[in-house]
Amino acid sequence: MKYIGNKTRLLNFISEAFDKENFPTSGVLFDIFGGTGAVGNFFKKKGFKIISNDLMTYSFIQQYVSVTINKTPLFNNITSNGLKGVIEILNNLPEKKGYAFNNYAPSGIHKRRYFSDNNAMKIDAIRDTIQEWKEKNIINNDEYYVLLYSLINAADFVANISGTYGAYLKIWRSMALKQLTLKEPEIYDNSLHNEIYQGDANNIVSKVNYDILYIDPPYNNRQYAPNFHVLESLAVWDKQELNGITGQRNYDDKKSAYCSKKEAIIAFERLIKETKAKYIAFSYSNEGIMNYEDIIKILKSKGKVSKYETDYRRFRTEQDNKHRQYKKCNDKVKEYLFMVSCH
Repeated sequence: MKYIGNKTRLLNFISEAFDKENFPTSGVLFDIFGGTGAVGNFFKKKGFKIISNDLMTYSFIQQYVSVTINKTPLFNNITSNGLKGVIEILNNLPEKKGYAFNNYAPSGIHKRRYFSDNNAMKIDAIRDTIQEWKEKNIINNDEYYVLLYSLINAADFVANISGTYGAYLKIWRSMALKQLTLKEPEIYDNSLHNEIYQGDANNIVSKVNYDILYIDPPYNNRQYAPNFHVLESLAVWDKQELNGITGQRNYDDKKSAYCSKKEAIIAFERLIKETKAKYIAFSYSNEGIMNYEDIIKILKSKGKVSKYETDYRRFRTEQDNKHRQYKKCNDKVKEYLFMVSCH
């Protein structure tokens, strides 16, 4: 998934900093802004118990499957062929016109172009079926989230967008014309009882026990809720009435203080004050909305601080890249990783 702030290409950079600072090689790591689960999954494979959290439901689902569970569920109430058999059933359902078609397809009521007509109808058929199975107790929570994970990733793969769901494209990108197809997710077993939460990081930080706190908050004023609203709709499937040309959800309860220049540093200071971690790793960039000197001051109140940095290509949509053809733009930002050994 192309995702603002995704750390997949920075995992080795983060791991090397852990080694240089002699951070523990096992124990409990809390990824408190979990996103797509890339960092949590990486350290899960290194033998850590992972606690994961995010405010968004689609992120919760990503982390539930890639970080929290250890075994592929069996789906005994549906088929004797396990997940492979269920995926086959869902991929072959007859298309239907429903919520996704009416809100996200060009022939739907609102004429939006997030998905082709056929893919939107496939989404409706698959998502309604998954929900029906869950409400009738045919599938359990693990099975439910594994299927939603597969659907969300399949939908994102064929979405007609330039990088986020803030807007859809007026012309069809080639990937958007491919057929939506569910695939089986990779599930890694670390033989540990991993945990997951969904909520405001500042409300959770002091309520769970962990050794290492990894913090990767939003860097700028781009709220995640409006930029990934379609995935959130597929995740919660509340079929709420959408607003405007791009079909935005109401996201009043999903706004992050870390996207506000006024509120971010206040929230960050409280987060650091309230954590009981022995070690802190904090990702940020030189273009973040929090002041560098303020960050250092707050982290030093907790313990010894070391800073690592690397050049990193900033997140851009295809539309951003078009604008760059007409003016010189620096593609690189400095990605910081602050490492704290707490008092």
